[in-house]
Amino acid sequence: MTTAHATGDIPEATVYVVDDDPALCDSVDWILESIGIKPVICHSADAFLDVYDGSMPACIVLDVRMPGMSGTRLQERINEFAPHVVIIFVSAHGDIRMSVSTLQKGAMDFLEKPYDPQRLLDAVQSGAERARTRFAEHVSRTIVQEKLECLTPRERQILALVVEGLPSQNIARRLGMSVKTVDVHRARIKSKTDSDSIGTFVRDLLRYGVEVPDADRY
Repeated sequence: MTTAHATGDIPEATVYVVDDDPALCDSVDWILESIGIKPVICHSADAFLDVYDGSMPACIVLDVRMPGMSGTRLQERINEFAPHVVIIFVSAHGDIRMSVSTLQKGAMDFLEKPYDPQRLLDAVQSGAERARTRFAEHVSRTIVQEKLECLTPRERQILALVVEGLPSQNIARRLGMSVKTVDVHRARIKSKTDSDSIGTFVRDLLRYGVEVPDADRY
């Protein structure tokens, strides 16, 4: 059984506008409502953190410069607990260095104020769909991580050697156990992870970037 999640199983992304400028928020709200998107308005980074916990897909239109926590600092906070969130920065003070920095840290786009309404619409529509895809991958990655953590240290050690491409005979020789014992552990790994095979689980580990510690750690 694969852990992949289609975006059809994931709710639509909520669009947040995080900006301390009420006029800009009203403008963005009006533009987005023209295509059926009702954004959640937050006038500070702290206000956003009060209403969002990372448990749903989200696309954020985020101002760079705000009193208190800046947009770039909020980006760092979001990356810590919800790296699947899509961020579109807007700034009247943007420069090439700032835009490159935010994009390198995962932002999807960087728009300068005054922005072109159609470009904003295009960015938000694209960002909202990407947010669903990222969230689906985040859910799948979390499931794979939880399955890995349910394994015993010995099972994780054997799994690490499987990831290295070693067959049961080589694993048995390396760990000083019988091939039969290795196969028993492999069967338990398959059962505990609810996978069609260990190969399927290894594929999911690699697909979602879930790291199995080196076998020598155990």
